Parts: sequence; structure tokens; C-alpha cells
Amino acid sequence: MVDRIPVIIDTDMGVDDAYSVMLALSSPQLKVLGITTSYGNVSADGATVNAIKILELLEKRVRVAKGASGPLFGKIKKYSNSRGAFIHGKDGLGNMGHSLSDPVHVEVESDAVDYMAALIRKEETKVTIVSLGPLTNIASLIISYPELRRRIDGIAMMGGSAYSGNTLPAGESNIVADPEAAQIVLQSGLRIVMCGLEATQKAYFIKDDLEMFRLIGGSVGRFYYDMTQDYISAQEKLSGERRAVIHDSVPTAWLMNPSVLKAKACHVEVDLNGQYTRACTVTDEICAGVKPNAMVAFDLNRDMFVKMHIDAFKQYR
Repeated sequence: MVDRIPVIIDTDMGVDDAYSVMLALSSPQLKVLGITTSYGNVSADGATVNAIKILELLEKRVRVAKGASGPLFGKIKKYSNSRGAFIHGKDGLGNMGHSLSDPVHVEVESDAVDYMAALIRKEETKVTIVSLGPLTNIASLIISYPELRRRIDGIAMMGGSAYSGNTLPAGESNIVADPEAAQIVLQSGLRIVMCGLEATQKAYFIKDDLEMFRLIGGSVGRFYYDMTQDYISAQEKLSGERRAVIHDSVPTAWLMNPSVLKAKACHVEVDLNGQYTRACTVTDEICAGVKPNAMVAFDLNRDMFVKMHIDAFKQYR
């Protein structure tokens, strides 16, 4: 049997994060060492509670550590009227978190950055970090523990965009949340796969997919179906299409099977100063005079993506 890839998942636990975590924990290719949380879709406190509840639902014994409550620099945003609250519901789980049991078994560590460092030191092989939210925790890890870079195999991140934005005209939400942290990560010299909007917008589920999850996934499938109803309605208001775009499952799916994505080596910088383009991930596909620093995903095989989730939900029937 091929050794599983050791991963740490850093998440601002919203609806699509919950799918990504479920996919990772159900994968024979991945070994989830721990989960760290941060602000983003909800507050850091909310993301931590959500992560614990999802782990309890999945009956997985993975420790959780709470991380950053706001960006490296700048203000902490309010969540009650944020875009995340509109898309993911006020609780981050499609307003369905109340239906989950109170946590009993999941242990909580005190500090996300220190916890990541301890996990990386302990693991015999290099660790991959799966980034599903703002990059604040990961930038803090790089700054605080520079000696551990050689123990990190790479970062599979959901964030950025080569051509557009979804929170600002040129800014994707995870990068907009903390552009400075994103720039630190992209300039770290670590191997990076950037799963931006070009690929993740194609990672969607339609009604028939969700019905399949509900039918084959037991209590887990039923909860995920219910959790996704407000999420899909909110996205319909934005795009006019009734589909649930599950951005955050893309880096996990890539780790499981890289052929799910079409990616290209590019040089990516974060615009930190532009009046209209702050947080834009400026993506140089030509790389004339500069070295590539990230593999940037431009396309996704949706059929393969959906099948991965079907296979994962089957484990809970």
C-alpha cells in the first residue's frame, strides 16, 4: 500500500470547507494530522466550533486548534452582515449547525501555529498544508518557525484568481481577507498549488448530485444535503444558476488525484498597493525574467470531482 500523504487542514469552516474536510478524512490517500481554524466565512471561534461539530458528525478523532481572529495587519471584519454570513449562513454551516450534537470527543489545542509546528516536527515525512481560508495562520507559521520550511512538502491552497475576483473586482475572498499573509506565503519558496476561481468555479454540485449524497450517505449525507440548501439558494441569487460551488474541496481533490486539475507553472504576486486591484493575485503565465512560484489551476474535471465525493459519502451509509 502506498503511504498516505500527511496533511494539516487550515480552515475557516464554512459549507464548502465541511465538504473538503469530509473528503480528506474519507480518503485512503490522505492522513489528516490535525485541523487548524481561523476567521473568514465566520469568526475564528465559530470556525472552531464548526470544525469540532463536523468531526463529531463524521466520528473522526482529529484534534483542532484555534488560530487567527483577524489579518496580520488591518481590522477584523464583522461577521453578522458579511458576505460569508450571506453565503454560508450566520453559523457557517448553512444555518444547520444547531442540528448537530454538542461535541464530546474532539480535543482542542490552544494555539494553531504552535500546533502546526508540533505536528510538522513530529511527522517522519514532509507534511502538506491544505489551506481553505485566509492565509494568516500559514504566514505566521512561516515567520515564527522558518526552520520548518524544509519539513513542509507544499501548500495546496484554495484562493486567488488569474483573471477576476469574487469579493472585489480583482480579488478573491481568501486573499482579500489578508493580502499580506498571501504574499508572504507565495514568496516563501515553498511548493504551492493555487486552486483559484478559474478551476473552483467549475467544482459545483447540482440538485441530482446532492440528492445522491443524501441517499447514499446515511446521517452524514442527510446533514450535508440540508446544510447545502441555503448555500445553493444564496449562490443562485448571485449567479442566477442553482448550483453549489464547492471551492474548498478542490485542493483536497487535487491531492487525492492531481489529474482532476489542469494546472500551469506561473509566477504569482499579490498586489498590496493598488487602489482598485489590492489583493489581486497577479498571475504571470509567461514568466519572462522571473521564476514560477506556483502551479496555478485553470480547469477542473467535474465528473471526477463529483465521483470523489460520491465515493466518500458511501463510507457513511
